[in-house]
Amino acid sequence: RAIFAQDYPVWNRFWAKVFLTEALVFFDGAADQCMVDNASIIVAHGTGTNAVMAPEMVAFARRFGFTFVAHELGDANRSARVERPFRFIDGNFYPGRNFADLADLNAQLRAWCTKNNGTFKRSLRARPLDLFVAEAAALHPLPIHVPDVYQLHTRTVDESGYVHLHNNRYSVP
Repeated sequence: RAIFAQDYPVWNRFWAKVFLTEALVFFDGAADQCMVDNASIIVAHGTGTNAVMAPEMVAFARRFGFTFVAHELGDANRSARVERPFRFIDGNFYPGRNFADLADLNAQLRAWCTKNNGTFKRSLRARPLDLFVAEAAALHPLPIHVPDVYQLHTRTVDESGYVHLHNNRYSVP
């Protein structure tokens, strides 16, 4: 029940892998399964048990020893379990805070998550951190080297000797 959250400029597969890598390092391991909604960031097509994960994301999960599982459409319990932490953060972290930039927001958010994980929760009858300590032994350990997340761009050189990337032109010798 421990939470970890970060904000990113956009949400795509690259930033999803950055987030998941930071979360896995934060928790120092990976569970057997990672429950996701049916968004196209991780799911290539299908929903629920028929969901087919994007090959790039399957390879990412394999590197850390887990698999992605999509919850069934209309399964209110699973959907709520995935979505409830977002509502909790929206209502309890953001109101009344100011951020200098994205790095400041993420630093404050990480500190807030750490503090929140150490707070007693009446519904759990424990602190999420205490429950996590008991469950941590079941996590798959991180690889010896946690690779940096990168985004590969394949481009060709045009007849003028330039490569085009993100509306910029770069000369190539």
